Amino acid sequence: MHNYTVYLRGNALYLNYTKNSKRHRTSLNKLTKILNLENDKALEYLKGLSLEKILKMKKGALMPNKEPKQESQRTAKKTKSTTIAQVKESFFNQKIGLKAESLRFMHLRFNTILKLMNIKESSKVSKITKESVINYHHNAFKKYKKNTLISLNALLKSFLEFCEQEGYTEKTPYFKITMKNAKDGEKINPFSLNEIKAILKSASDLRLKAFLTTAFFTGLRTGEQLALSWSDVDFKNKKINIDKSLNLSGVITSPKNKPSIREVDLLEPVEKILKELKASEPTSEKMIFLNIPKRTQYFQLMFKKLLEALNLKDRKLYTTRHTFASLMLSQGEEAMWVSKTLGHKDLNTTYKTYSHYIPQQEKERAKFLKGIL
Repeated sequence: MHNYTVYLRGNALYLNYTKNSKRHRTSLNKLTKILNLENDKALEYLKGLSLEKILKMKKGALMPNKEPKQESQRTAKKTKSTTIAQVKESFFNQKIGLKAESLRFMHLRFNTILKLMNIKESSKVSKITKESVINYHHNAFKKYKKNTLISLNALLKSFLEFCEQEGYTEKTPYFKITMKNAKDGEKINPFSLNEIKAILKSASDLRLKAFLTTAFFTGLRTGEQLALSWSDVDFKNKKINIDKSLNLSGVITSPKNKPSIREVDLLEPVEKILKELKASEPTSEKMIFLNIPKRTQYFQLMFKKLLEALNLKDRKLYTTRHTFASLMLSQGEEAMWVSKTLGHKDLNTTYKTYSHYIPQQEKERAKFLKGIL
């Protein structure tokens, strides 16, 4: 038996083999043309043959069987008759292990991509051409900020690569564009401590006040906070257990990721207001903030009204999380504690977003080295 390898270099296939203790290297360009296959498909086909068979086919002493051509024809037929909706279904079926909420957002992003291309799901997949990708990039670049563009581009690239791999298209029409001039997202605009005090003072409803106090002084994600039950609060050890989240559909799921499962400190303002809220509740009440199922937008609406009444700049409820991080870091709390409280994967995530809130300490460095030499 002779050792051999078939490999792709540049745009050509080559055969490397050893015969009678002598190494040989030869181009398979002519054979690839006879097979009438793309390089990657020809490579896959030839790897399944013996060296003797490849050499005979190369010399013309043996005709390649018709399977490659038939496969090519089947692929072409498949491409012409397949709609984007059908390919999309296959594409998403392979996203095994993703949370339902993540898949829902991915579907929404996919629909956005098609709108930017001005193509319908019922269209044939072959309608997605390089011109379509140009239209997509042009429209998306005008409409969206950098982070959204990165997310949309990644999904489109992945989908078109899937189309190529599965034989729905011969080659992906996707191409990258520079993000250098893309619009940056809005800068974080946290609340000051005085603004926090004014907001909490104006919140006349006890549940709303408790919700906002908890949000400002724990840094919880909104979904994590909405999913809290009284059993998650350990008043004795002054901890809050975070192991679930409420999605936009009103369904309780697992948190965003593994680091999101954590314990956070029950700081004094939060402890005080939660004890007050608990004392006002029926003993049978299990959920802390959601006494009416699926009213996930209630606190956002009430928060907006409070800001309007106080003539404060309109900000999303999620800004309470940014406020916690910026406030704690600017007041000298340890970055590691802030990072763990936020449920970040590591300190890099925290520094990337909030490093400018860490005060620069004007002090002499490495004093312990004085006089050692």
